[in-house]
Amino acid sequence: MQDGAIIGDGMSDFTLKTQSYSFQYNHQNFVLLDVPGIEGSEQKVVDQISNATQKAHAIFYVTKTPNPPQKGEEGKRGTIEKIQKQLASQTEVWTIFNKPINSPRALKDELVNESEKESLKILNKEMKNILGKHYMGYKAVSAQAAFYGLSQALIPETDFDKKKQKFLKDFKAEELLYQSHFKLLAKFISEELLKNSRAKIIQSNCNKALKVVEELQNTIKTTIEKRIDPMIKARQEYKEEVDDNLDRSTDKFISDLKNSALDEIDRFKFDIGEIMEERIEKGVEDEECERIFNNECEQRVKELGENIKRRFKECGERFDEQIKEDIERFKEKIKDSLKMLECISIDSGNFDFNTDFNIDNGIDGFALGASIGGLVLLGIVNIWNPVGWVELGIAGLVALVGAVKAMWNVFNPDYKKSQQKEAVNESLNKACEKIAQDVESRIESVKKDILEKIEELKAELNGPVENYEYKKERLKEVNKRLGYISNDIKTRSMQ
Repeated sequence: MQDGAIIGDGMSDFTLKTQSYSFQYNHQNFVLLDVPGIEGSEQKVVDQISNATQKAHAIFYVTKTPNPPQKGEEGKRGTIEKIQKQLASQTEVWTIFNKPINSPRALKDELVNESEKESLKILNKEMKNILGKHYMGYKAVSAQAAFYGLSQALIPETDFDKKKQKFLKDFKAEELLYQSHFKLLAKFISEELLKNSRAKIIQSNCNKALKVVEELQNTIKTTIEKRIDPMIKARQEYKEEVDDNLDRSTDKFISDLKNSALDEIDRFKFDIGEIMEERIEKGVEDEECERIFNNECEQRVKELGENIKRRFKECGERFDEQIKEDIERFKEKIKDSLKMLECISIDSGNFDFNTDFNIDNGIDGFALGASIGGLVLLGIVNIWNPVGWVELGIAGLVALVGAVKAMWNVFNPDYKKSQQKEAVNESLNKACEKIAQDVESRIESVKKDILEKIEELKAELNGPVENYEYKKERLKEVNKRLGYISNDIKTRSMQ
């Protein structure tokens, strides 16, 4: 084993694990951490870098070129983005320009030439833009040349040994340490960097804590702006639409109930009128006319009730189906909005907020599990009394027939028939009018229940919006409290 075992081979991923080296200067202990290069495969070393930077209170970004770090390409982070992510919370970040020197002749001139100085100015500017006040500047060194001045245990005839002998022909070992700027770098670390180290450690810890708080605040802000607010807006817009659709469906349902009842009443009236006309034309006495009318009404009014109930059931089923379709369209539009939101990338750092939106929440509970139309029909038929309709019809006919009875035998048979038909028609008209009024009254009596059920459904559909509003307010409250913590950290860091 010889000196230089930890020297890399030039590959960015040569070092994969952090190595620590302990030192003491003027009775002060400190540790240097050799961290994997940030330019390499981040996936391989991200934990090593992250753990090391969390422990450190000053960072050296070591580069062998004086050029600014490169930005990433689409879908891939570059060195600039990696530096910003890993080093932004440090108290001090320095660039070390580790200039590769393979020939002793290069050390005879100034270590950093004018061209390199200009490049380093640009590098400083870029790093300042990334890290702000935390970036302190650069230091130059040629670690390779310094190694040849420091190494004591090299295997003869190895590449290291040959290069060392080559440099020692032109420079003494001590001169190599000065010409390579190693002495300057060591002095900088041992004196300037370690000066007020306790205050720097406190400052660094405050910076790291502040960075965590700021990242969390930013995540909360972004979550509200890019997730919760768009979701609330979409739900509110679609909610207004589904409310309008539900209102139209309800109005149509009530209208269909009335129209279907009137259709059946007209059919009832037509059928009885047709039968009575046929019997009257054949000739029938008044008492027989009353009996036939009575029997037909009793038989057909029950059928009328069943027909109206059947038509109401069909209306209720269509109404329930329409409600389900309205809600399904609402859900599909919300799903489309969610797909659009999924395309929005949110960098939440190490924080994981549950922003999943359960679009079935508050939707399926009532509308798809119960029949509003069925409940309404149950309310109508519970007060159904078709027998009472018969009484309405018979009473009208008896009264009318009684009034003209004495006159029927005075006139000719045709006049008698016309009077019987008139009595039947007038009685039917009055009876059907009463039946229609009775049915409409019963529909109106449950209309309030229909509207209440629809309003309950609307309220349930609005539940998720209220839930998101609640989450938003809680996040804003957390963000406010984090602001207090942030101010407290800043105050402590200045003490």
